[in-house]
Amino acid sequence: MTAQRKSAIRPAGHRSEAAQRRLNEIISAAVDIINARGFNGMSLQGVADRVGITQAGVLHYVGDKQGLLVEVIRHYYNCSSSMQDYLSLFVPNGSLAGQLPKIPEFCRLIVAENAHQPELVLLFQILNTEAISRDSPTHEYFAQRSKEVSDPSHGRDWSVPEGVDAKLALSVAMAAMYGLEGRWLARPDEIDYEAEWARFEDFLFPLPQWEGYR
Repeated sequence: MTAQRKSAIRPAGHRSEAAQRRLNEIISAAVDIINARGFNGMSLQGVADRVGITQAGVLHYVGDKQGLLVEVIRHYYNCSSSMQDYLSLFVPNGSLAGQLPKIPEFCRLIVAENAHQPELVLLFQILNTEAISRDSPTHEYFAQRSKEVSDPSHGRDWSVPEGVDAKLALSVAMAAMYGLEGRWLARPDEIDYEAEWARFEDFLFPLPQWEGYR
């Protein structure tokens, strides 16, 4: 068997401001096409046409199509607007400064956002599965993500009932969310993602124990 060619995932912080702006335009174009046609309907030429540059210009920023797909995932999952907007409420000078975020509320926002971006969620699931192989060019990137998934907010404190391990509760909830996403993507006509998550939430964060913490 021929080993797959490995290509490095380019560090996000090693770009000029102008290069980052151009990359953001490329990512936005790719996201628009993926949402409209699915990731199989996205081509480098289509992205180039939408941005107004050549295909070679796109390749200069992302390396290859796999690189572009990873940039889309990195942008979408690492810069989730719902997640960041929610956590920003609790920073100093935020509208909820001095309080602690709630895990069920945090998860509910992620589910609501993902429910409206099924093609991007599908792309993530497929790339993540392919990256299980150590020969995959994205193995290291997704392996690191798997380490971070239990604590996506980098060690922050959470509002949880007495005696509850917040990190474990968050880790279990994120794992349940990932599993439910797979079922929803496989059977979208049968499963209402947000409604099904509400059922999961009742099991993961049962009342009355979680009263006032949801």
